[in-house]
Amino acid sequence: MIIIPGSAHSLTLQEAVLAGSVYDSEISAARNAQRADSQKRLQGFASLLPVVSLNGAYSKQDQPGATYAAGVTRHNYSVNLTQPLFDIAKYAAWKRGDAIADNADVVLMQAEQTLITRVAEAYFRVIYQRDVLKSAITAKAAYGKQLSQTQVALQVGEGTRLERDEAQANYDRAMADAIAAKNDLEEAGMVFSRLTGHPPEEIEPVTLSCVMRFPVSDDFKALQQRAAQNNLQVRAALFQLEQTQADLLAAHGAHLPVITLQAGYGTNWSKAEQSNVLDVVFGTTSRTRSSNIGINVSIPLFAGGSQISQSIEAVRRRDRGKDLLEDTRRKARQETQSAWLKLKNGRSQYLAEKKALASARNKADSTAYGRRVGLRTIIDELNAEQEYYKSLQMLAKLQYDYLNARLKLSMELGELDYSQLDRYHCAADNKVLR
Repeated sequence: MIIIPGSAHSLTLQEAVLAGSVYDSEISAARNAQRADSQKRLQGFASLLPVVSLNGAYSKQDQPGATYAAGVTRHNYSVNLTQPLFDIAKYAAWKRGDAIADNADVVLMQAEQTLITRVAEAYFRVIYQRDVLKSAITAKAAYGKQLSQTQVALQVGEGTRLERDEAQANYDRAMADAIAAKNDLEEAGMVFSRLTGHPPEEIEPVTLSCVMRFPVSDDFKALQQRAAQNNLQVRAALFQLEQTQADLLAAHGAHLPVITLQAGYGTNWSKAEQSNVLDVVFGTTSRTRSSNIGINVSIPLFAGGSQISQSIEAVRRRDRGKDLLEDTRRKARQETQSAWLKLKNGRSQYLAEKKALASARNKADSTAYGRRVGLRTIIDELNAEQEYYKSLQMLAKLQYDYLNARLKLSMELGELDYSQLDRYHCAADNKVLR
């Protein structure tokens, strides 16, 4: 009997994912990309606001032999304001910036979902490989004991070479399986450590009954509808469609006039050194103030046909975006149905396999008793034990598949986040393998 105690520093799935969100470089890069793209919203809106500029100049002119203006110093400044009143291109840039920023938020959420999925799969993989290794070690010990018994029986003349060879084959297979399981566990642990920075020994076992406390809806049509609306791939395709619509608006707007309000105020100084009456007459020495306000209208007439071509291109790209959005929705519905079926069938398979495991254990015990009373052979006992250990590993595999299917369904519904990971944790008793 092998008793598997919990780790003194156990790490729940939620804690592992939070550690990965700090440790993983990809999610850090995704956050920086989101912060960068979110500025597109401000940049687009800024194009609708007035532009104010301050201009100034200073110059000095020397003409020693001149009758007047022998030396003149000039300097000026002006404050100018430009405010778009009607400019479809700038309005489209604002809408496109909004769509880019919204899409950046969704891309970050996708990166977070990807991180959760990667860490969770690595977490579940370690648990699964632990179970496989423990089963292989237990099988190796049982087959080793049976091999010793057949060798002794052969030596005293109560056994056959066939029984000894059968036991030897099972023991050798169990030895190879234990080595492979150990290697797979180490590999799974390396993946987990790379994602989270934590050793795999801290992983806390997941009890499937914890996850099954939260039932899955039987109405997969409603689930498909939720996926078609909330799936992150769908939302990303929707915001990409909005970008193409903004481009289409800008292309159509190129045929329309642009109206701009312009205003300015400035002062000019001109001062002549050693000035005379000619400087006053010709304005070499002067100071003037000026202000202006007006509306500028620019009407495009002909640009070689490029604007028409750009409008046609924008329409085609908008139509492409619609097709991609519909295709993404169909895929989301399909993946949701697939994950839902895996969950439903996986639950039934798991419960059936639990019964099969109990039956296999009873069969192995009965076969061992039958051999002791002379009704069964050692080969029968070996086959019964082999069937039991196969059922044990199959049960671990079904649990692993069920947990991943649950994650997949949450991801397709657009509901996979850090808070949902608490569903995979509850107080687990020590596990016992016979």
